[in-house]
Amino acid sequence: MDIIENWFSERYSDYLQLSFRVRDQLISVKTDYQRIDVFDTYSFGRLLSIDGTVQLTDQDEYIYHEMITEVPYVYAKRKPQSALVIGGGDGGAALRLLKLGLKRIVNVEIDSQVVEVSRRFFPNLASSFDDPACHLVIGDGIKFVSETDEKFDLIVVDSTDPEGPAEGLFSANFYRSVKRVLSDGGIVVVQSGSPFYQPRALELASSGLREVFSNVKTYTAFIPTYPSGLWSFTMAGDEIMDAPLRSAQGRYFNSEVARGAFMLPEFVKQVIHKAER
Repeated sequence: MDIIENWFSERYSDYLQLSFRVRDQLISVKTDYQRIDVFDTYSFGRLLSIDGTVQLTDQDEYIYHEMITEVPYVYAKRKPQSALVIGGGDGGAALRLLKLGLKRIVNVEIDSQVVEVSRRFFPNLASSFDDPACHLVIGDGIKFVSETDEKFDLIVVDSTDPEGPAEGLFSANFYRSVKRVLSDGGIVVVQSGSPFYQPRALELASSGLREVFSNVKTYTAFIPTYPSGLWSFTMAGDEIMDAPLRSAQGRYFNSEVARGAFMLPEFVKQVIHKAER
């Protein structure tokens, strides 16, 4: 991460970065797990960065949070009533699930400072944690799924990239624990990175999920502030429907997106095929 005068830059490689002109740096904190920064930018409003990578901005967070929740919601065989969110300490995924009408949400975030920063700088998203239907747990998501006896209709793995504390969230062992706590007909969805700049994340998610589940599907969305703008999600279960069973709509998501998101560019298919070998 470079902060040069009034710019924040997320560096994708030694030769490429995306830069945001900023009015101010609102906070910078080093936790036991990662570095958290919030910037006030000219074009995208407030921007949350973890270890130098953009997590969300005011202007486009809705795309990510809609796509990681509403797609599995409409493809689940039975209408989901409960969900487990692993990560997601900003509260955005939980907020979308509440708006979809789920009755119980458990959100497990390893770093309490992510929650506190979100409460301070992204209060609309973090308001989900104040809803009585949402139970916030500060702890290790991997440990939680290995120990809980509760079952969930949806499991949303809203993690950072497969490095540091999030690395274990991309392993087949973790997905086996996830399957144990999925309800019959349940779906797990993981963010699986940029197919262009981070094919390893998609490969890890795809190969790990295929070891455990009989039905694995990858879909994409356009998120302007993420590397390349093209972002992937991978969902898995033993009973994913071939067509949406229910409707949901947001600022990005609609019935056409629900179907079209699974139409993958050929290079993305090749990343997935590599993971299958």
